[in-house]
Amino acid sequence: MYFLITRSVIKSMLLVSILFLVNCSTITEYNGFNPGSDVLAKLEKGSTTKSKVRTLFGEPPVVQGTKGNTWIYFSQKTEKLAFLEPKVVSREIIFLIFNNNGILKVVEQYTIKNSRIIDINSNKVVSGGRKLTILQQIFGNIGNFSAQNLQ
Repeated sequence: MYFLITRSVIKSMLLVSILFLVNCSTITEYNGFNPGSDVLAKLEKGSTTKSKVRTLFGEPPVVQGTKGNTWIYFSQKTEKLAFLEPKVVSREIIFLIFNNNGILKVVEQYTIKNSRIIDINSNKVVSGGRKLTILQQIFGNIGNFSAQNLQ
């Protein structure tokens, strides 16, 4: 027995395969805040205050140091294709370091090419919670309820 494939079946199969390929488009995601080079040019070392930086950039997402003198702004762009792992396409990190009087002292800018300088702490705190045996789980609530709780 032979199966005859008509042109309409071939066209519909071709259409379905094209739709599958189109649906596998790249998803682009932007995270963080990138002020741009024109706003960065407004920062002057030795005269810009914390309040002016806060006005230009907004609240810093990361504040470090004992007196909060290091502000970090960052942004990154990631792309994801279908079910594959997301890939970081671009990253920009801006360090603003202030002196004790709140005056801008240092402006450092890093991109994805030189961002390995930053040591990211990968230590994790895992709280396992309370470990219960099967019998403790089954009989653990005996006596915990009273008639007043059921009303």
